[in-house]
Amino acid sequence: MTTYLPPTEEQQALRGTLRVFFRERWPETELRASLELADGHPRGLWRAMADELGLHGVAVPEELGGSGFDYADLLVVLEEMGSALVGGPFFASVALAAPLLLALPDSADVRAELDGVATGARVATVAVAEQPTRWHADTFGTRVEGAGPERRVTGEKLFVLAAEVADTFLVLGRLPDGQPAVLAVEPGAGVGVEPMRTVDLTRRQARVRFDGALGHLLATGAAAEEAVATMTSYACVALAAEQVGGAQRVVRMASEYAQVREQFGRPIGAFQAIKHQLSDALVAVEAARAALAHAGAAYGTPGFARAASVAKAFCSEVYSAAAETTIHVHGGIGFTWEHPAHLYYKRAVTSEVLLGGPRQHREQIAQSLLAPGTQETAR
Repeated sequence: MTTYLPPTEEQQALRGTLRVFFRERWPETELRASLELADGHPRGLWRAMADELGLHGVAVPEELGGSGFDYADLLVVLEEMGSALVGGPFFASVALAAPLLLALPDSADVRAELDGVATGARVATVAVAEQPTRWHADTFGTRVEGAGPERRVTGEKLFVLAAEVADTFLVLGRLPDGQPAVLAVEPGAGVGVEPMRTVDLTRRQARVRFDGALGHLLATGAAAEEAVATMTSYACVALAAEQVGGAQRVVRMASEYAQVREQFGRPIGAFQAIKHQLSDALVAVEAARAALAHAGAAYGTPGFARAASVAKAFCSEVYSAAAETTIHVHGGIGFTWEHPAHLYYKRAVTSEVLLGGPRQHREQIAQSLLAPGTQETAR
């Protein structure tokens, strides 16, 4: 039985601080300016988040150089980032790379990478997927060759976040004997980054080709496979938090517009059709928040992976539907480049397939529930 805990005073204060910070440091003008950057990396915001708030250490334990936050705090941070549509490599480095490093066997190399991530001095990202929407170890074929701690990596990875600005790629590959392996690869000889064309310009993705690139071995076998699985569940809930924040923002945006836009001498919010759209969207967002709360409370328990899939599948669809409703409520202006509604919609539809789409996660939920011996724990 999962126990839901209300937000603490510290978390409420954190949320308030973040809202003020992003309102002042990340207004729409800054967001749009970042879309014109060649690599999409708003370095001023990146340093301010690290130096003033210590947000880069939110996913790292304090004893390993983190900021003293916990998992619930991370979800608050990402929810507010989703609401503000924060761009750049934060999600890749903090919600993907950091939990993968923490799930790997402890070593001096892992600690060094974590230290760089926690301070914002380095950008790390993960290179896992080789097929659209597939993030499992049984789908990859990137080759790892050689002996000793230094190996050669050859293969291609898709949908790699923040690849153009990454200081470290955490690559999932396969040893000659078929065992999985995780390696740290730095940009340089044998590493080619090709930006992929996606609709969301606030979160850049790339195809990364490794052609005999030098990598440092961090884990092999079951340790590597389990670390990637742990990272994926962790990141799914983190992304769900971002989706809840974005969905809440677009519903509020539509509600505010419905109160001031008039047709036939009345605010459009007075018409039944608009009322129903907005009320349905609001109910869905609150249900998504409940799914997120369930997954957050399940962190560290045997049912976390299943709860993470539930949150990712449900929150993905809610965000996409809410963003679409917002564009409909705004009418013609909602389709224009000048209005921010389309930016949220593009984030919603790309986030829906990132880390696996709803259908894939529902398949995983079904497999988990039908597995022998899980009937009792599923209740």
